Amino acid sequence: MTKKITLIVCVLICCLIVFAACGEKKTTEEILSDSVSSRQSACYTGSDEDFDVTLSTLSQEEAFIADGKVGNVVTRTTLVVKPASATDKEMTYSLQSESGKKEGVLSKNVLGSAYLAEIDNISELGIPVSVVITVGSGEEATEYTISLTDRMADVIDADEALMTAYEYYKQQLDAEIASEDGWQREIFVRFVNDRKDSESKYYWYVAFVADRNDDMAVLIDPATKEIVNSRVRP
Repeated sequence: MTKKITLIVCVLICCLIVFAACGEKKTTEEILSDSVSSRQSACYTGSDEDFDVTLSTLSQEEAFIADGKVGNVVTRTTLVVKPASATDKEMTYSLQSESGKKEGVLSKNVLGSAYLAEIDNISELGIPVSVVITVGSGEEATEYTISLTDRMADVIDADEALMTAYEYYKQQLDAEIASEDGWQREIFVRFVNDRKDSESKYYWYVAFVADRNDDMAVLIDPATKEIVNSRVRP
């Protein structure tokens, strides 16, 4: 009798373990969300005849490597200022919002002509409205005020862009998720435009990346959700 009870207990324990394992199975949407190693969540731009300005927030791997795996992800907000003409004068900024401002020094990018600043705790500001750029110091200082436009207003967000891209490659991606080797891709979700033309249209770029030579990517119109371009490598 004791052996029979022990057997029943063992069977029950095994069943509980199996049920627990089944309960832990992730949905496809959870697998995709957990695989995002680069996600843009904000994009504000402004320009005049003197400067092009971009303020963007990006959550991305600290050591950004296209290897199909998600490393330690950090979120940074970066202000990029591109002057129409080169200057060797000190350049500072004052980022204005509906509820306050943040100020600091712009540093020359080692590559190209842009000046950069990382903005801490951007959420404290609320919605950015404009940025005041000061060139020079003292009596020789000149101020330029650039109004900012939210380029992500009234368009699909990063999550919807991701699922739109998934639906486009659904057959291939589902096969990889269900394969014996399992899912081995990381995902980039970025809001991009032509870097050479600050006024050019923005698109969602979504890529499912195994490595530098193996990816599936799309460009999505953020207003219509239309796939305007796609690429598969190899």
